[in-house]
Parts: sequence; structure tokens; C-alpha cells
Amino acid sequence: MKRGIMAVAAMALLAGTAFAQQAPAAAQSVPARVIQQDTTTVYDVSTTNKRGTTQYGMVEQTQTTPQGGTRIISQTAYEDYTPSKMALANQKKGEVSLGVGASYTAAKDSAGARLSDVGWAGTAQVMWDMTDHLALGVDYMLLAPHSRNNHRGNGSYKYSDLRYNGVGLAGKYTLNAWDAWRVYIPMGVGAAQVRMKSAGKRGGVATAQSDDKWGLDLFAGLGLQYNLTKDLFMGLEYRYTVAFVKSDDLNRYYGKNQYFQFHGAFLRMGMRF
Repeated sequence: MKRGIMAVAAMALLAGTAFAQQAPAAAQSVPARVIQQDTTTVYDVSTTNKRGTTQYGMVEQTQTTPQGGTRIISQTAYEDYTPSKMALANQKKGEVSLGVGASYTAAKDSAGARLSDVGWAGTAQVMWDMTDHLALGVDYMLLAPHSRNNHRGNGSYKYSDLRYNGVGLAGKYTLNAWDAWRVYIPMGVGAAQVRMKSAGKRGGVATAQSDDKWGLDLFAGLGLQYNLTKDLFMGLEYRYTVAFVKSDDLNRYYGKNQYFQFHGAFLRMGMRF
């Protein structure tokens, strides 16, 4: 009996030892569970152009799935826009400006003498932006070339108070509407009054005449403008103007059958509203 109990105990000890030796091997054979891995990256991005500066935060999340695949998810965390000076200026559609400068006409009388010398000029303008590049409005222009004395033999002839007054529809086409320095083309059509006094001698007889006449006028030119602030600007402008009034309409003695043509250069100051 005692021997039987000892045999059973020995067999149980051997079985327990064998199970203990096999258990680590069994545990090692179970595969490890792969979990999803996420990586998050935040980028601060800033872009600047003529319209302003845009700053935004971009969140990029990379996900690796248990099957070994990868996908990227992006989203914008924040976005800020700061408009440039040009963008703020272009938000204002109206403008008013004044210009002062010099004027000249190459018109000559029938004897080949010039009617005037270089004088002064002025202009006033109100415009409204129809698009970023095109503005329309009204314009007034005054051209006042200086008086000139012309000598003919023993006598003389004087042309004085030559004046051009024009008012009409004006346009301005800006080539680069988003720059601080802007190049533009001014143009206009309207009505003009040209007036001139003259006095002298013809065939030994003293003559004097003062007359004016209205007619259609056209002008075009080239301008350079700089935006000092979003509200104020200044620049230079050249205009070539044709008034459909002839010098023989104003002087029947020495006038010529040609239309008046004027050149004007202006320093312009203006304000947006």
C-alpha cells in the first residue's frame, strides 16, 4: 500500500515538471497584438502677395492601421488674413484729385509764328472705380499758355490770353492695379471753350480782336501714380489734347485753318473715399 502511494506521487511530480517546462514555450507561441499608431504634426504657414498676408495652422495626422496601411488626415486649425495697403486702397471706390502744371501749344499763325509760349495748367477730377483697372468720372481742365509778341518788319503782332477750358467725361485705365506704383492711361471726351485776344498792325492798319468758340475736345495721355497711404496718392500725368476749334475762328487776320492742339503736364494729388 505504501509503495503504491509513493508511485502515484512520483508520477504526479513527473507530470507537473513536464507541464512547467512546456508552459513558457506555449506562451511564446501566442502572436503579439498590433495596435493603431497615430502621429500628429502642426505646421505654421504664411503666404504674402500684393493683396496681403495669409497665416494659417495646418494639422497633419498620420495613422498607421493594424493591417500595416497608412493614411494622412489634414485640416486647418486657424486662418488669419491681413490685407495689404493696396488691398485697403482698392476697397475705396471713389477718388477726387487736383493737378497743377504747365501747358504748351505748337499752334502757329498763317505767317508761321507761334501763338504762345509755355504757360501754366490746372485740372480737377472726380472718379469712381468700375473695376480694379477701370475708373470713370468727370474732369475739368484749364490750359493757359503765355502771351507772345511776334515782330513783322516794322510792326508787331501780339497774341494774349489764350485760354482753354474743357469739361467732360473722363476715364482712367490702370495697368497694374495692385502695386504701390501704378501706371495708368488717362482719357476723356467733352466740350471745350478756346479764347484768345490779339492786337497788331496789318497793312498799316491797327487791328484788335477778342473772341472765343466752343467745340468738341478729346484728350489722352500717360500717368504715374504712387499710393502714399490707403487714402492719399500723388503722381505725374501727361495729356495730349485736341480741341476742335481753329485759330482762324479766333483771329480773322492771321488765323490758320488748323485745330488747336495742347500738351499738358501735371503734378497730381488726390484722396480716396
